[in-house]
Amino acid sequence: MMTPYVVTRYYRAPEVILGMKYKENVDLWSVGCIMAEMICHKVLFPGKDYIDQWNKVIEILGTPSLEFMNRLMETVRNYVMNKPQYPGVSFTELFPDWAFPSESEQDKVKTVQARDLLSKMLVIDPESRISVEEALHHPYIHVWYDPAEADAPPPQISDKQLEEREHTIEQWKELIYDEVMDWEERNKNGLMKEDCSG
Repeated sequence: MMTPYVVTRYYRAPEVILGMKYKENVDLWSVGCIMAEMICHKVLFPGKDYIDQWNKVIEILGTPSLEFMNRLMETVRNYVMNKPQYPGVSFTELFPDWAFPSESEQDKVKTVQARDLLSKMLVIDPESRISVEEALHHPYIHVWYDPAEADAPPPQISDKQLEEREHTIEQWKELIYDEVMDWEERNKNGLMKEDCSG
């Protein structure tokens, strides 16, 4: 079911805030918000509610295009179009060079690449936002791209009934702790979980 409560508010994409359908690049907006927070050491769009969240987005990124507005539901479009028009802040101003560690010319290239990736993830219109595939091949992160990992099947839940069980918070904490300790023990002994049967 498409619901607006899919992401923590600060990282919620415009299409979710505005009640539009969304696709997989909705997560790239969230990744861009988190990356921006790591660089700037503060939340980029700290909205108090979904209306304030939208206002923070357009104040920083600017008023979206008429093409985007025309895809909104009529009541939402009327609201959005009656907001003040904002030109937006440049990504160079949002993410200045000093925000990135730079000790060499290679670091300066990485800064430009990081800013470019942010400018492609933090796009209000999802039709213009970078795709997951494009993001994985972007020069800033391509060095970490591993096709075997990206195309691997999803991890299997060893105990499918675990999520259906009722537990107190304390029981959940203990289960998580036991799982971490079990993983560390297996890792220390050179056995990874997928190597173990049962």
